[in-house]
Amino acid sequence: MRHDLGEVLCRGCASYVHPFLEACPVCGAERASRYAAAMAAPDQGLAALAADPRVSREVAEVVLRYSLKFNASPTTADLREGLGTLADALAYRFRAGGDPAAGADRGRLEVGEADLVVRVQHPARELARVPLDAILAASSAVRGRRADAWAGLVFEERRERTSLPPLDGDLVLAHATPTGLGRIALANRTGLLAPRARPDHYEILVRWIGIVAAAAAERRWIAVGAPRHAHELGLAAAPRGGWPAPLADPPAAGPAGVAEALRLLDELRQAGLLSGDEYAAKRREILARI
Repeated sequence: MRHDLGEVLCRGCASYVHPFLEACPVCGAERASRYAAAMAAPDQGLAALAADPRVSREVAEVVLRYSLKFNASPTTADLREGLGTLADALAYRFRAGGDPAAGADRGRLEVGEADLVVRVQHPARELARVPLDAILAASSAVRGRRADAWAGLVFEERRERTSLPPLDGDLVLAHATPTGLGRIALANRTGLLAPRARPDHYEILVRWIGIVAAAAAERRWIAVGAPRHAHELGLAAAPRGGWPAPLADPPAAGPAGVAEALRLLDELRQAGLLSGDEYAAKRREILARI
């Protein structure tokens, strides 16, 4: 089955939109939800977008341009490697609320198998960690719109205009959290590295993050079912009888199984069911499967 980036990008503003949503949360443009299709056939083939020849050509071209700017030699047509190269090309100002330009955090953006992470290196600390499958929308050039513009979430019969504090940035990302909706913003850090970004740096980031986020969301709803994934995103209520008990078998080995195991482990830690030492020991055990 051939897929198109239009399946995960808004045709109105080019933002990434979670496949279950029926409208772009950023600009409000209506779109076709894949929820019903995922209920009928969970594997929608969204992971194939990463290997699309058009995507590979774009990755190779962008990475080559950045390699030339930084006098580096690595080139690649692999989406994840290219995303890592692009994301790491700049240091960013970061905020979980408000205008990131008001801060001075030198954030580094990392996109792993399961999470998007913003961290600083000196002193080493993590600023934000967002599961890829929890990303509801990602948009570039939010500075060109009202900072508090948010069209809201549209899913099945639910239409919610979420009132959020103003958030401005070159890249704004909305994601589901255990307590509701969260947003983070990144902006160019003023200084030497800022001019090295391509003019479309953040547009490319949104497009590539959207591809890996859509694939991660698909893996999640294949693992737990579309209704439960919708509930995890805050889009749907849990059934009255509760969710079926999970299978006793451990997650499969390999990158996908390890990523899922790490996600579940992180959920247990956030719920307060694991101590720091228990979390670290179990994490090492899971990573040993690779």
